[in-house]
Amino acid sequence: MKFWDVVKADLHINAGHRSMKKMPFTFLFNPGFATVFLHRVATHFNKGRLKRLGIIVWRWNVTRSGCHINLGSHIAPGLFLPHPVGIVIGEGVEIGEGAAIYQTVTIGKTASPKYPVIGAGATLYPNAIVIGPITVGEKAVVGAGSVVVKDVPAHGIVAGNPAKLIRVGSGD
Repeated sequence: MKFWDVVKADLHINAGHRSMKKMPFTFLFNPGFATVFLHRVATHFNKGRLKRLGIIVWRWNVTRSGCHINLGSHIAPGLFLPHPVGIVIGEGVEIGEGAAIYQTVTIGKTASPKYPVIGAGATLYPNAIVIGPITVGEKAVVGAGSVVVKDVPAHGIVAGNPAKLIRVGSGD
């Protein structure tokens, strides 16, 4: 997918699927979109010939937002960060399309060399910690303050420390 197509998907989800009238406001003033956009710019530069500029943009984004999203993470279009403060996303993390990540969420690895995979449409609520070589399934929900160290099925809802499966939705 091309850079501007990814940015459009991010803009669309951060505008709340509202009318086109809201797009300029979101582009200019939405802190979640700004954080995602600057991450996309930094990643784009880092993959090309402008690696140093990519690192400068990345560092500035970390400083201004308080979010540490590693340039080596793989984030599909449509990332939604409603409150982009204190989020940490590790180097090998994969995040599917349309995922929502709230403030102070940490996604990283343990002693294993593998990072978590977050499915499309998954939601991670504030203070959740997702660590290890696990998968959070498509449209799964991780409750606030949960510590997830085991796989979460698609449409599953987990909560607690350690996180326990509360129920599995129908997928609607």
